[in-house]
Amino acid sequence: MKQTFKLVMTLFLVFSLTILAACQKQETSTETEDGPVTIKVLHNWAGSDGNAPKDAVNNPVAKKILEETGVKMEFDFPKGMSEVEKITQVFATGEFPDLYTGPAWGKESETLLKAANEGQLHDLTEYIEKYPNLAELVKKENMSPSLYDSIISKQEGGQFMLHASYPATDDDVINWLYGLYVNKEIADKVGIDPQSVHTPEDLYNFLKAVKDENLQVNGKPVFPLGAGGSGWPLDIMSEMFVPVAGSSSWMIDDNGNTQLNFMTKEYEEYILYMQKLRNEGLLDPEAYTQTGAIAEEKFTQGQYAVVPNQFPGLWTGLVKAGLQDKFVPLGPLNDFNGDPHRTEVNVTGSQLIAVPNTVSKEKLDAIMKMLDYLASDEGFLLTNFGIKGVHYDMVDGKVQAKKEWVDKLKEDPKALINEGIGSSYGTLAGLYRTVSLAGGAYGYQYDERYKKEEEFKKIMSPNGIKPIEGKDPYNVYQGHENFEQIQPVFDTLGDVVLQAIHAKSEKEALDLIKESREALKSVGIEDVADEISKQAKEGTEFMRYRTSN
Repeated sequence: MKQTFKLVMTLFLVFSLTILAACQKQETSTETEDGPVTIKVLHNWAGSDGNAPKDAVNNPVAKKILEETGVKMEFDFPKGMSEVEKITQVFATGEFPDLYTGPAWGKESETLLKAANEGQLHDLTEYIEKYPNLAELVKKENMSPSLYDSIISKQEGGQFMLHASYPATDDDVINWLYGLYVNKEIADKVGIDPQSVHTPEDLYNFLKAVKDENLQVNGKPVFPLGAGGSGWPLDIMSEMFVPVAGSSSWMIDDNGNTQLNFMTKEYEEYILYMQKLRNEGLLDPEAYTQTGAIAEEKFTQGQYAVVPNQFPGLWTGLVKAGLQDKFVPLGPLNDFNGDPHRTEVNVTGSQLIAVPNTVSKEKLDAIMKMLDYLASDEGFLLTNFGIKGVHYDMVDGKVQAKKEWVDKLKEDPKALINEGIGSSYGTLAGLYRTVSLAGGAYGYQYDERYKKEEEFKKIMSPNGIKPIEGKDPYNVYQGHENFEQIQPVFDTLGDVVLQAIHAKSEKEALDLIKESREALKSVGIEDVADEISKQAKEGTEFMRYRTSN
């Protein structure tokens, strides 16, 4: 009897272990087939690692994305290099991410287009047809005309890119409020109303009055005009002289006659104006050569009376330095035609999204399912506002931030980022719907920043902002037969402008400008200008004005 019992128990144990092993094997198989998919995302924005949560896996937003889509994301950032350098490195080495997101302009977009047309990216057409949220991201009306003309329409044999962060409605267009801002205590000291400064002469006289005060802070000089790292964004001042900022932009008059900015008398006057400011000590002599950290330190310590900036960046610096009540708009400065309030901007989305063709079909399916979710209203609210009931409530159909989180932000500016809100995930969240869907930015009901922003809008852009219309002349240049021989000279213009600004004499600056102008002529720049002129006179509506935004 005992022997029989032992045999039965032994057989039962063996059977149980067999069943357990089978179950464990089945569980392992299920995890492989249906479990989380981890994807590596190249978030190609220099400095964006500072906007990443401490824990990219266990924050609330990441957990919700995993719950809804079965996808985990690991982010890579272009640390120590520019966006162009990073994307160039990726395609040169073949070390591809599973998912790419980065700038929708410049060499970054051109490199992505080249990769698409060389068969290095997945064709996303079948997913665009399957997922309505993704279909919205490739509609012509949901991107700037220049992006459509120069990149999206030039894809060959498929749709290889998604375009994200384009404003869903006119209300969602961000007014960045680019301009000059002044320490109002210093303006009071020199006795000049900041809002009376409009012309280049007004600005020169204001800066000269500041210099004549010989102001110091903590034993260090106060510079009348400063800048961010590498002179950013002093170039906005060129809008006083030309309709579109930048040496490689184009000036088109009312009759269609066209010249490259760098070839015009007006842009020459801008260069000489900046040279004069620097040589007379009205501009920080290190403005164009300093790092961002050094520029921030000078601003924080009060060494700059006037700075060029956009409002969100300015406000971040003011809060960090405890200077929220110190700076106000200077001017605004007149544009090329003497209008201080013109705000015609190139409305764009900021992201191009693509999947290298090295990614498996199984992983591609998971990525596209995730992108469709993130592009939905739910996904947008999640990545930009967090978890309903935890980070915000819905009141009358709009988002109302939890007051406790608004208060946490005052103590820790990264409080929401570490929750996954407003961080790297947001660049994948489809059309930009902050106003139309949520009512405004997170915490706008409580945050002093948004009250100040509205005050500055009334000064700087009382008529609101207007999206520019017309074809970008750059697209004619890019398609011209002389493009390849001109581009190497184009690539040097930024350095030439800086050399001229740093020249010790006006003659030296003019000689540098003349030398580069001759080089441009020798490679056919005037042929390009003639072609743009021809098209303009035949009725093509070109973009003639563009203010920084």
